Amino acid sequence: MTAADPPLALLLDFDGTLVPTARTPDAVVVTDRLRALMVEAMARLEGRLAMISGRSLDQLDAIWGRCVWPLTVAASYGMELRHDGRRHAPPPQDIFAQLIHDTQARFPPASGVVIELKSFGLGLHYRLAPGQEEALRVWAEARAAEHNLVVQPGDMVYELRLPGADKGDAVRAVMRLSPFAGSRPVYIGDDLADIPAIAAARSFGGSGIAVGERIAGHADTVLASPAAVLARIRELIAAVPQRS
Repeated sequence: MTAADPPLALLLDFDGTLVPTARTPDAVVVTDRLRALMVEAMARLEGRLAMISGRSLDQLDAIWGRCVWPLTVAASYGMELRHDGRRHAPPPQDIFAQLIHDTQARFPPASGVVIELKSFGLGLHYRLAPGQEEALRVWAEARAAEHNLVVQPGDMVYELRLPGADKGDAVRAVMRLSPFAGSRPVYIGDDLADIPAIAAARSFGGSGIAVGERIAGHADTVLASPAAVLARIRELIAAVPQRS
């Protein structure tokens, strides 16, 4: 990279990318070493670091603490956006709090299904109960049709979410902001929801990195694990020219 090249921006998925996918959503652990790397990357990239996640802002803040506050964060597949400390999101939705009661009745704790309530979504995780996959898919598709929602399949999860935004939209929204505008985005993700984000990053002259083989055919580069992602981030930010 030379001084004449567009500056680098890093756009990062969270689960399965920066941290290994956990058995349950609340079992994810962010280490002090990872927090320190994000702080370093934010400084070396002069703010061109964003996290783009299917989790809600509240969930990410609870996991990361104050470390994530200075970052640009597109949460809930882009339905929520926080930049320069300002949060932009549609009005609160009651549908998911309503749906959780019916879902818990259909899939009680004994079923092994983990139900994750988000600000703008409802995750139905079957990692602990793989035999429930088909029943969950049918249930999610029926609820989506009934309430005009979208079913987002993922790594051993079906998620019900609002229509109107995906991670590709989130990338486009972030790339319109300062200091991202005019930069060269590198998007890193591991799951089906990250495919539109990689396509969007390419539309801005950037590239996409897949973690694992699930979406490898849609990426420019494939890394084996979150540990490899962290090593690549260190390499990328070390190569960024610094202002004298």
